Parts: sequence; C-alpha cells; structure tokens
Amino acid sequence: MRIDIADQPAIPGVRTKGFTLIELLAVIAIIGILVAMLLPSLSKAKGAALKISCVNNLRQLDHSLKMYGDDSDGEFVPRSRRPRWMTKLRPYYVAIPVLKCPNDNVQPRSLLGDDPEMAARSYLINGWNDYFETTLSPDGWNQYKKYAWPHGIKEMTIQHPSDTITFGEKKSKSRHVHMDFYQGSGNDVQEIDQRRHNPSADGKSGGSNFAFVDGSVRFMRTGTSLAPNNLWAVTDSYRTNAIVVY
Repeated sequence: MRIDIADQPAIPGVRTKGFTLIELLAVIAIIGILVAMLLPSLSKAKGAALKISCVNNLRQLDHSLKMYGDDSDGEFVPRSRRPRWMTKLRPYYVAIPVLKCPNDNVQPRSLLGDDPEMAARSYLINGWNDYFETTLSPDGWNQYKKYAWPHGIKEMTIQHPSDTITFGEKKSKSRHVHMDFYQGSGNDVQEIDQRRHNPSADGKSGGSNFAFVDGSVRFMRTGTSLAPNNLWAVTDSYRTNAIVVY
C-alpha cells in the first residue's frame, strides 16, 4: 500500500518552521556580496585568457613569416598591394581566425569568410620603411612607397632580432596593413593599439602584444614599444628617435 507523507498527521510536539522574509533577504544579500567579490576575478581571468589566445595568434603569424623567409631566399614577405601579407602567408598559418585577436571587436569586410584580404584582422606587419629608405635609390624608394618594390627585407640584415617587431596589434578601426613611419605622424603612433589588454579606467595604462624577429611574442606596457627605443625600427637613427605615447 502506498503512503503519501503529505497525508500523515503532524507529530505532536514537533514544530515545522520555514524561512522568514528577513532571513531570505539576508541570504540574497550574502549571495550578492559574493558575486560582487568574484566578478573582478572572473573578468581578470577572462582577460588573461584572451591575451594568451592573442599571443598564440601572433606566434603563429610570426612563425609563418619565418617559414616564408626560409622558402624565399631569406626574404620576408614584401610590402605590396593585393595580394598582401595576409594572403602570401596563408599557406603557412592556414586558419583565417588567426588574423584576429579575440579581444578585438573588429568586423570582417566580407561575410564570405574565405578571403584573408577581407577577413577581420587585428595586426599590422612591419613595413621596414627606415631600412629601405636608407638602402634604396631614390627611384627604388619611390617604387617601394607605391607598393611596387618586389623584395622584402632579408632577416639576416636585422641587427637586433630580439628587439625588432614583426607584428603589432592595430586599432580596431584602422584599415592599415603595414606599419609605415612616413604616413601621417607614423603608423607606430596613429594605428597601433598600445593598450588592447588590461586597460585602466583613465585609458593611460594597459598594454598590447608584439611579435619579434627572433620568434618571441611579448606583452608590452603602453608606449614601451616606442621608448626608450623604437622597436619597429631597424636602423639606429630611427631606433633612438623615441616617441612617448600617453
């Protein structure tokens, strides 16, 4: 025979008690305090994960640039219009999502998703302007500025491989592809995002990830890629022409 507990009579002398409204409000308040305490930690952990993912993307792009050089007589990808570096390096990095930092809200220029030229992209490649400006003839330099110089910089000519940037994080709205010193006030100042990760409320701190010629990828605080030495430059005169970014 089935016995329904709800139908049983109350046990004499035993008093059942529920939560009072005050007790319920106290529990809700405690839960709210715990959530408020945990949110900053969760947000920080998420930011760290996005930064690490961005580092991995840059490491893959840097590696693809090295492999391209190995297959191209030691020359890095030349500065050119279509096809640009995103397409020329595609056989080496393969997956288009590598072009985008997960902490960047940049949108693709096409929804087709298979054209690296139109994909969402978070990075600029070094244009090596200072090197070519000082080594090319005037005609060659003009050709270079028109994206028509057929050669890239040779890796062996870079004297400070552990302190010379290959890729950096651009501002989300920037359509630039190369870091060029001679455009505007310099793309190293105008187009590079100096504080993509861990930005402060006042917008003056934080930092971004940068890939280097030696294959390393480093997180650098705001402005430290430009001062005391400009790490985008190859020549000593440009490297010591430091710019402070606030």
